[in-house]
Amino acid sequence: MSELLTRPTALEVPKGRELIEAMLTVEGSLGDTYNRFHRYSPRNIGFLALQGCPMEPVATFKRWQDLGRQVQRGEKAYSILRPIQVKVEDEKTEEVKMIRRFKVVKALFAVSQTAGEDLPPYEPPAWSRERALQTLDITEVPFERYDGNVQGYSYDRNLAVSPVAVYPFKTWAHEAGHILGGHTTEEKLLEYQEHRGVFEFEAEGTAHLFMKTIGATDQFNESESRAYIQHYMRGQEPTEKNLSTILNSTGRLVEAGYEEKGRDG
Repeated sequence: MSELLTRPTALEVPKGRELIEAMLTVEGSLGDTYNRFHRYSPRNIGFLALQGCPMEPVATFKRWQDLGRQVQRGEKAYSILRPIQVKVEDEKTEEVKMIRRFKVVKALFAVSQTAGEDLPPYEPPAWSRERALQTLDITEVPFERYDGNVQGYSYDRNLAVSPVAVYPFKTWAHEAGHILGGHTTEEKLLEYQEHRGVFEFEAEGTAHLFMKTIGATDQFNESESRAYIQHYMRGQEPTEKNLSTILNSTGRLVEAGYEEKGRDG
């Protein structure tokens, strides 16, 4: 297989196959990117929605502090249903039992209720995210999830990145990889459920290769990216179709962000 790009750039163009092989075989380490927040039950998610909580990542006062954000003065917490154990005496047998009940507790704040040091969006030299979105007919939409562990998501030709994503630019590329790989069409929904591992490999492989190609290696954790891929592949062997999808999607994503006049060298 040829090198990833046909157009040379000021960056050294990596060989796609070699990098993909490293993603699958070089040991990686999955950090806390996907478990920094508590995952609340569907019951509590519905309860938050009923209270009018904005659909964005939520956490306790203390957790936001741990993540380097402060709840702003005057903000009021949203309630959750917290399970508790209650002693109940059986009137007939006088036996005391512990029964699970729920207590309403004001505990959560949405990210928009907090303040912290927000870094400006990353823009690689000579490459434009806005240009890429326009060229590829992809729309970036607001993130609407309560779970801060979800880094991003995509559907149809839309993608969203969490305001508290650990590596927002890599996440953006990952979701673009899903779209360019054809994973987000309505016809692919069932196949995604059955073959999620392969689809995640193609999307993360595209993001990994893209970040390396444009020189944005300080914007993601390569070891964590490898661990993510290895987790989803779980020893599966990628097919030629999988490799082709990653290489083609990466090439399209890289090329889409450069000015037209510079694409021929």
